[in-house]
Amino acid sequence: MKRILPLLIAVFTFSLVTAQQKAPLKEHKMEMKSKSSSVISSNPSSSAQPAPIWSDDCSDPATWTYTNTSLPPLDWNWTNNTDIQSQCVTNLPASLQTFNSTSASNGFMIINSDAAPGNVDQNGTPIVCEFTNAQPIDLTGYSNVQLTFQHSFRWWNDTRGVRVSGDNGATWTDFEISNATTYNTPNQDSDNPHISTYNISSVAGNQSQVLVQFYYDDNDYWGWYWSVDDVVIEEVPDNGLECTDETFGGWWVGYQTLGDIGIDYTLYPMAQATANPYRMEAVISNTGVNTQNNVTLRVDVEDPSGSVSTYTSNSTNLVGAPNPQNDTAATTANFTPSNMGVYNFSFWATSDSFPTTDTMTMSSLVTDSVYGVDYDWNNDGSGLGGGYYLGRTCGGQVLANVFDIYENTQLTSISFHVSSSSVPGAKVYVQLYEQNGQIYLDESDEYIITAQDLGSWVTVPMLSPYALMAGTSYMAAVKGVQHPTDTSLISGSSNVNTSSYIQDNGCDIGSQGFGYWYTASDPMAIRMNFGYVSSINDELKGGFNIYPNPSEGLFTIENLNNENVTYSVRNILGQIAFQGNLAPISKSTVDLSHLDSGVYTIELDGKVNQQNQKLVIKK
Repeated sequence: MKRILPLLIAVFTFSLVTAQQKAPLKEHKMEMKSKSSSVISSNPSSSAQPAPIWSDDCSDPATWTYTNTSLPPLDWNWTNNTDIQSQCVTNLPASLQTFNSTSASNGFMIINSDAAPGNVDQNGTPIVCEFTNAQPIDLTGYSNVQLTFQHSFRWWNDTRGVRVSGDNGATWTDFEISNATTYNTPNQDSDNPHISTYNISSVAGNQSQVLVQFYYDDNDYWGWYWSVDDVVIEEVPDNGLECTDETFGGWWVGYQTLGDIGIDYTLYPMAQATANPYRMEAVISNTGVNTQNNVTLRVDVEDPSGSVSTYTSNSTNLVGAPNPQNDTAATTANFTPSNMGVYNFSFWATSDSFPTTDTMTMSSLVTDSVYGVDYDWNNDGSGLGGGYYLGRTCGGQVLANVFDIYENTQLTSISFHVSSSSVPGAKVYVQLYEQNGQIYLDESDEYIITAQDLGSWVTVPMLSPYALMAGTSYMAAVKGVQHPTDTSLISGSSNVNTSSYIQDNGCDIGSQGFGYWYTASDPMAIRMNFGYVSSINDELKGGFNIYPNPSEGLFTIENLNNENVTYSVRNILGQIAFQGNLAPISKSTVDLSHLDSGVYTIELDGKVNQQNQKLVIKK
């Protein structure tokens, strides 16, 4: 399933809409994959943990009290069964199937909306429940305190968080993790465990009757689950620093504040990356008592050869508890790649009193002609999961990713990954829009999904190359067709700093009506391709015909003019993977079975005809 929010603009001739509405999808949940270890990773900080003032490892459910207004009465449960998947109806990503808190084996708390009986989705039966420490906590003498707990969850339109009271429940302060339409750190799929820390000094500091309450509300949607363990109250350390919300696309200073360009492109054509270099930013927070002086963002950029360059931000000072400060930091210089390949960006922060935060590493692949925001590095679907509905019983929806153009180019084709839940025979089109106003620009011929397309990338050419202008943002889209049964889905990814849309064409996914565009929480597996006319269909072009395509590596090339031909096969990076010659005969067989599965481009150069075409190797 996917979170979608309304876009504050109309479509075509529709009136401008200024009121935000929540707009969750109504179909059954679809699995979405979180950021994989190949994309993002962290190293433990060198900072020491403060000694706990109070703690509860959730080994005894009697230390907590439970309240519930659920319909049906679904409550928080105590369990020591760490196999979360066995307790859920639908499949969880592998990273969440087992709860990995420090003391999970001796028990933890879980609320499992996924296992609720019957249909509990938008039928007036919300699941609302809390658990609270049974005995108030005396924090007299501790003015600066923080609450820390370990948890894991998968978000789907549910509200969850923790409340703290300093007066035995007379008043409460909420620390929200997610609500019906948005979620913050962590992502839709949490870390496992994710460790959350909240400065509760203003509520609980020097208070003698402190209560901690974990609350959950599924907002009448069929959500997933939330597990909680190892709850600790401790003194705020004298010195602390946290680096979060990392981006290499300039999202914070760009998109968020200036309306400038700032998407994190995971596949970035060299010409675009040269015109708009990587801009590294992050949010740095003071998590300690003392003011942190000379707070600096640091980023190591590792190029494809393994060479590392270090970039830094200007320094600033951040005030600490009880009202800690945070700030958005950007490196003083941007990074321009010089070669195609994978670049790794490692982010951390330092101050005079704090040696280093955790390190977060993100990656981007500089390509020859492929423009993408997904994490499917090898074009095999391994960086994707779940999907967005396209061709539906209620209408043919349109799914789109935004791509900002920095250097004039030509769009020759659009690629998309077909979910394995799709149906052969489904009709789709690729489309192009200008983002500002969702202005329709172009559309391909009809494409019929085949059995071989399921779980694979498909490339559909534009009718003719379309000129894209620098300084303009475009939407690469896939359009479905209404059908008596749901026929097609496009796979999804989990990149956070992106912009994606869904057009409601009759499926009532929100309150704005037919034709309205809604923003999606995560991007679709939809890419732009530049420079080459790309097709995986058997077509006659430029005097050559190539088939079967896709294949396991053996391709027949019809040489319609019986001319001498040289050819080069290039991978997604534009690197030559294989070269050869064709004899002046009508048909030749090219054996590429030694190459890995993926999308390649073959460049055919004859005396009379030249042709560039996509080849798909699928083993």
